[in-house]
Amino acid sequence: MKSPRSPFGRILAALHEAALDGARWPATDRLIGRIVGTRSSGVAIFSGTSQADGTAFFVRICVGGQRRRDWEGRYFEDYYAEDERVPRALRQRYGRIVRTGDLFTDAEKRTSRTYNELLVDLKAQDGLNMRLKNPDGPPVFWALGDPVDPAGWRPDQLRLIRRLQPHVRQFALVSHALAEAEVMGTSAAQLLASSRLGVIHLDRRGRIMTANDRALEILRRRDGLTDRDGSVGASKPAEDAELSRLLARALPPFGVRSSAGSMTVTCRSPAKGPARRLALHITPVGDDFPHFRTQRLGAVVMMVDPAGQRRLDPDHVAAALGLTSTESELAIALATGRKVRDIARDTGRSEDTVRWHLKRVYQKHGIARQVDLVRRVLSLERFGAGPRHR
Repeated sequence: MKSPRSPFGRILAALHEAALDGARWPATDRLIGRIVGTRSSGVAIFSGTSQADGTAFFVRICVGGQRRRDWEGRYFEDYYAEDERVPRALRQRYGRIVRTGDLFTDAEKRTSRTYNELLVDLKAQDGLNMRLKNPDGPPVFWALGDPVDPAGWRPDQLRLIRRLQPHVRQFALVSHALAEAEVMGTSAAQLLASSRLGVIHLDRRGRIMTANDRALEILRRRDGLTDRDGSVGASKPAEDAELSRLLARALPPFGVRSSAGSMTVTCRSPAKGPARRLALHITPVGDDFPHFRTQRLGAVVMMVDPAGQRRLDPDHVAAALGLTSTESELAIALATGRKVRDIARDTGRSEDTVRWHLKRVYQKHGIARQVDLVRRVLSLERFGAGPRHR
């Protein structure tokens, strides 16, 4: 066992703490920068083979030991689409350390905005890049900025970086898994306090553990959803089959990666009124990776009833999430359970245009799934009533 007083041991201890407490990451990055000898860093979980099919799940950028959230968003908005490094980095061998300059041709170094603007500001033109294998999902990318030593990277620094690779990868995977259980800084437990959302906590077997007042009322009325001896079901057979499929994906067998999903169920129509649709958003909690399977909480089910939902202010959503007015309008529509085709019809846009705007929103927030966007939008609601326990 390595002594925690050794440089490697100190970094390792800091990485373990930062994985469970994201606020510690800048201090950990400063420690890595001081010991390894670098000016900046970037850690990301990213899948795909190019910009066209690439998806970011987790992004952290630090410069001088300070987290730069502005650059985490600005990169995807201003540089990602034309970043020459992306397809080359996505193909590099796992664990191989590649110098940043080797990801650009000589001609690109003269003309590339990424090389001559982004990397200059991030102090990373002479940095290092690594693609780290994740056997359970998309790979982790670790990039280090320029070396502090003007003579460049020394062999002992490179050896230390190689030793740190699996531990930085683990930091990213654990941080991402925990972030998946949060809603804009609101934990799954705190979400139960919502007076405007129906919220149910399910255990690993899909059994109801806890539900807030709004969810209990929906289940009591059997209005689209029902409590079947402690399990959640839908009233209509076809919708019940779809709900069962989504729950099976959110709560899979041990060792199988979980996934979130959304659907709508039909509510009873008021007299002489149109049918209502209750939107369901099912999110696995903390079990994207097998080592979290010991936790009791398995998934969170959020219910959004457009008829009973206070209309979110598009201007407020735009300001809070850094969106344009169009992006805010479409994000709210998606969060309240409407399908892309219906949004397109009602707003006079094509489905491709709606998807393009929503993809821009995903890129701004470094997310990939509809459920993640829905949680961010719904987190802007005011929280009030407390939970009831079964």
